[in-house]
Amino acid sequence: MRDRWPRGKKWLKLASVETIPLELLKRSTTSRETNEEMDDILETKGNWLPNDLLFKVFLLLPAETLCGLRCVCKSLLNMINSPTFIEDHFRQSETVLITQNSFHEKKNVRSPFPLPSDKPNECYFHFWDIHSGEGHKACMPNNLRNINSVLAACNGLVLAQIRNNEGLVVINPSTRNHIRVPLGTIGFVKECYGFMFSHFTGVYKVAHLFLDVSRNIHCEILNLTTRSWHAVDGPNPEEFGSITTNRCVSAVGALYWLPKSDGCNHVISLGFHDEKFLTVPLPISSTKNDRLVEIGGSLSFITHATLNLIQVWILKSGNWLKRYSINRLYDITGFVPLCASTKEMFFRREGCPLLHIYNFETEEMQGVNFESTKRNDDLQFCMPHVKSLVSWDSHLLQ
Repeated sequence: MRDRWPRGKKWLKLASVETIPLELLKRSTTSRETNEEMDDILETKGNWLPNDLLFKVFLLLPAETLCGLRCVCKSLLNMINSPTFIEDHFRQSETVLITQNSFHEKKNVRSPFPLPSDKPNECYFHFWDIHSGEGHKACMPNNLRNINSVLAACNGLVLAQIRNNEGLVVINPSTRNHIRVPLGTIGFVKECYGFMFSHFTGVYKVAHLFLDVSRNIHCEILNLTTRSWHAVDGPNPEEFGSITTNRCVSAVGALYWLPKSDGCNHVISLGFHDEKFLTVPLPISSTKNDRLVEIGGSLSFITHATLNLIQVWILKSGNWLKRYSINRLYDITGFVPLCASTKEMFFRREGCPLLHIYNFETEEMQGVNFESTKRNDDLQFCMPHVKSLVSWDSHLLQ
């Protein structure tokens, strides 16, 4: 059979599950003896599988599992760490909800996630699975136990603040890789953060907006490559409104804010490259529970047009295009958009521990019970997060 294989093509000889000792697969040690033993098993036993087949199979695995598989052998390490694999895996990665107040120790009894009795001082990121409503945890590195809250998320990276003004941290909860960065201007109660990425340069930036006593809005930007802050001209406070009303959205190389949810006729954008604030008119005036959401890399405006109708507008080349209409036979004005994919839209419902999922293709609405939160407002403090292998120095989607 080997003579029939195409010549010149790279193949990886992978042992079947039955031929590799389970204990060896579970081991996460990096000792030379274990690595050599595993490489020997993979080289001498099992079935030959082509690299492209393994590539497609591994794309279906969650990021946490892939982090463990990188320890199996050098061939898997090189494949999983390759920019092509990281990019393709990101494009189909699972979206979850991460809670803003995500860090609970034993003393915090309000956590819906029970902590292991043998690790009372461990801290965790807390996630909610969108389709099942189940909560799960990702343990933080030991040197990050003093994180206060999640500020923003982008491409699987999380921006969080360290207690007592000790700085910021950017971390991928799936891989646990992280870097510390300095705080910008401090001492202002009303402030907000945005986290954005450039598809052309592969660089991440953090925007920090804060309000002074004269009610002027200032802005400073942190470049994650240089890890230094610089000031830029802030937005017009009359056009921007309250900086703490709604969370900003990152899309198409810019940050976007909806100044106020009710009666607003424009959005504010901050460009990644020119670092200037601009006003973008909305197709129609906003209502109470309208939100901005990223869909497939584009900015979308989700508006409650009538009591039974939600419209989805997409911003393309500076123009708004009406993409979807969600019609129901009941009142849906209390449905607040959380996030979306190219196939589904996710809503939280005011005063109800339900997450509603609308399928654009089947035009069906499904409810997911989140009652395990024990608090109806927990979903209000969640933000979408992609479980990926991305790092701040990954040249993703260039």
